[in-house]
Amino acid sequence: MKRVGMIVLLGVGIISLLFAAGAKESKVKYPNGDITFVNPNAPGGGNDLLMRALIPGMKASLGVNVIPINKPEARGAVAAMEITNAKPDGQKVYINSQTLLLMPYGGIDVKVEGFQPVAQVVEDTGVVLVKADAPYKSIQEFVDAAKKTKLKVAHNGSGSLWHLAAVMFAKAAKVDFQYVVYTGGGTPMMTALAAGEVDMVIVNPAESKPLIDAAKIKPLAVMSEGKHPMLSQVPTCKEAGIPVTFPVWRGIFTTKGTPEEFLSILEKAVKAGTEGEEFKKLVQTTGLEIKFRGYKEFTKFFEEQKELTAQLMKEISAK
Repeated sequence: MKRVGMIVLLGVGIISLLFAAGAKESKVKYPNGDITFVNPNAPGGGNDLLMRALIPGMKASLGVNVIPINKPEARGAVAAMEITNAKPDGQKVYINSQTLLLMPYGGIDVKVEGFQPVAQVVEDTGVVLVKADAPYKSIQEFVDAAKKTKLKVAHNGSGSLWHLAAVMFAKAAKVDFQYVVYTGGGTPMMTALAAGEVDMVIVNPAESKPLIDAAKIKPLAVMSEGKHPMLSQVPTCKEAGIPVTFPVWRGIFTTKGTPEEFLSILEKAVKAGTEGEEFKKLVQTTGLEIKFRGYKEFTKFFEEQKELTAQLMKEISAK
């Protein structure tokens, strides 16, 4: 009987081991083939350059090809829907800035809740600019003038990135601006500033540097937590007593519902991308700063940014 019992136990043990091995083998492999990297912008822009600079490190980390695809159609809606409608398997990833949060307010049919943050990769900020020969020697002098006269501020569309930056600045400085729209991005705005059509513009440091160097416009403050490497002599708004920052972040996303173990692998791959020489060289030449947040931290940050954006858009629409 003892011998029979031992044989039964041995048989049960073998079956258990085989079952465990089978379960291990049946576990879904990730990545399951090449990764598609979707960009909602045309080739050559900021998101495109970052995407392509990330790919070598991601490819090495994942052990598969990472294929870049640009889909700027319908103002980025086509790219966004490709992600939100995809299987939640991590096989498609996407790059964008907080422009993603602004898209629904601009009439673009995008379901922001369908995105799963994977990692933030860089952070930029805005710089407060005035005409080179403007009488303000400091940001505080500018604010004092704005409290006496309603000054004109250029932006690139209601609810756009730089409109939000100007609204946040005005709120923190306790001033009220007259907003003037210039479509086509930062260049028309800065051209208008240099020509004296408006009194202030906020854009990023890299975009404004050529006109600063040409003595057409001058920076009064940056909206970052610390000094910006491109404008190291320019104070932050906080240093000048104006309690405001405006982080301009860019990050990687995938489809909501993607398993956490896949997100961990993707996060590691994106981090490897940011540590590559190609990526480091790009951020150095563009004045960006590497700011890495893993998927848990970035998800929390993304939700906070979503709430802040909703609050600011409510304030804008109420005016």
